[in-house]
Amino acid sequence: MKKYTVQHYGKQFVLLTEAREEIGRIADVSNFFSLKHYIIFRSRSYDIRNVGFLKNDVELFNANGVIYFTDLAKERIIKSGKEVRVYYFKLGKTSRLSEKGNLLAEISEERNRSKETVFHMAADDGVDDLLILLFLHYSTKEFNGIGGDGD
Repeated sequence: MKKYTVQHYGKQFVLLTEAREEIGRIADVSNFFSLKHYIIFRSRSYDIRNVGFLKNDVELFNANGVIYFTDLAKERIIKSGKEVRVYYFKLGKTSRLSEKGNLLAEISEERNRSKETVFHMAADDGVDDLLILLFLHYSTKEFNGIGGDGD
């Protein structure tokens, strides 16, 4: 299992390895008229677009098209393209991502009264880091608390 920590800097979440190496970052660019989310991974930018009824779902895309998209109603993230894969998630204080019943990633939060919330993440070695970044965005930033029962 790979272990990560997530640092919050202003309007960015930065995913770091145990050795404090940056994997990628989730950024918000907002102005008076709009709010835009994107992921920077391996020096490339991936846009995140809110879609669906009440904008509860997201699409992660680049110039080649949609890479991943979510389905909140069925609690899943779907990889699009030639090799379609379906991942299921559960959101809460400890959010989990799985595929075919196998746990792939887990995010837990540590709340400090004097500091901002720190997120810890563990992921299977074979999990795509871009998927981890999208799951991090969706579970912590976008819908912090949806589906959570305080477990």
